[in-house]
Amino acid sequence: MTPTVGGGRSGGSTRDGFSRSDVAWIGWIDESAVTGPLAVLYRRYAGPTGLDHILKIHSLNPESMRGHYELYRHLMRGPSGLSRAEREMIAVAVSAENECFY
Repeated sequence: MTPTVGGGRSGGSTRDGFSRSDVAWIGWIDESAVTGPLAVLYRRYAGPTGLDHILKIHSLNPESMRGHYELYRHLMRGPSGLSRAEREMIAVAVSAENECFY
């Protein structure tokens, strides 16, 4: 399986002055090319529109993908003094500050 280069926004600049072309992109294995245990993880973690890019970047290291998902699941759905909605609001605010499209 040959990784493809991850997508994302191009052109423009970030608030800290870096050009979008200065940002490193991480390669991943596309859904159409996965097989075996990695295909199982893609199916398990995919939503209605496929696997989120934040998980797909772990495709070259499936254990990392599994660990990332388990951490995310624990943070967003595990026991907490914050409601699920409050945790989602924090995630949206951080993503907006980081100019992330999530």
